[in-house]
Amino acid sequence: MEYFDKEYCLEVWGDMACFTRPELKVERVSYDVITPSAARAIFESIFWKDAIRWEVTKIEILNPIKWTSVRRNEVGAVAGKNIKSIYIEEKRQQKNALLLKDVCYRIYAKLIFIPVRDRKNLKHEPGFDENPGKYNA
Repeated sequence: MEYFDKEYCLEVWGDMACFTRPELKVERVSYDVITPSAARAIFESIFWKDAIRWEVTKIEILNPIKWTSVRRNEVGAVAGKNIKSIYIEEKRQQKNALLLKDVCYRIYAKLIFIPVRDRKNLKHEPGFDENPGKYNA
């Protein structure tokens, strides 16, 4: 795998964010900051190809860490073959979420070219002009 010297930078922000902790499954509780996998997914949502992957190199926290709590109603059933209708009043569950408030991050990542020989589950034949510079440009 080949690394490029060029590093890309994004600033991302939002009113609220939740980077869910897996050990707290029922009630949603966020990590204190964005996770590396969430940061990588932001880059992938902008530019994704079979021939590349993003490697997050640095995350800067630009706003102070603030928390907010949200209570929401969920339905504890799923409609399907056996359940034709759901009476919300009977299946309502109140859940709490501990979310981050007023988040702002600066995320740095490098684009890494994956040679054809190292790719799995290719959906199409790679073009003859596949090279790291093509994707870096």
